[in-house]
Amino acid sequence: MKQKIKVLAFLCNWAPWSCYTGMGEMGLPVPGEVNVIRVMCSARINTPLLLKAFEKGADGVLVVGCRMDNCQNGKGPEMAEKNIAHSHEILELLGLERERLQFKYYLAHESEKLSLDMQRFVKQIEDIGKSPILRK
Repeated sequence: MKQKIKVLAFLCNWAPWSCYTGMGEMGLPVPGEVNVIRVMCSARINTPLLLKAFEKGADGVLVVGCRMDNCQNGKGPEMAEKNIAHSHEILELLGLERERLQFKYYLAHESEKLSLDMQRFVKQIEDIGKSPILRK
C-alpha cells in the first residue's frame, strides 16, 4: 500500500491565486495531497524556505508564479527561477530528486491548466515516493 504523500504549493497572490479560486468556481479538482499557501510574490519563496518545507515533511513543493510579462512585481518570476535553481543544487547534494521541486507560471484565466498541472505533479511525486528526509 502506498503511503500518502504531502505536497506544498506556494501560490503568488495575483494570477496564480485567481487560477486557484477559479478552480473552485469551475468545480475543477484540487488534489487532496496539496496544501496551498498564498504569498505576495513567487520571488519571496527563497531557498531556506523551500528547504524548510522539505524538512517539515513535504514530499514535493510546487512554486506557482505569474508569467514574466504579467508580473505585478516586475522580476518576480525571474527571481523565483533563480531561487528554484539554487535549491535544486542543494536538493541534489542532499540526495533528493530535483523533480520534487518545480516552478510553474500562469495567467489568471488558466484554472484548468493549473488543476491539471497539480494533478500531474501529485502523480509524479507519488511515483517518486515519500521523501527520505527524516521528520521529527
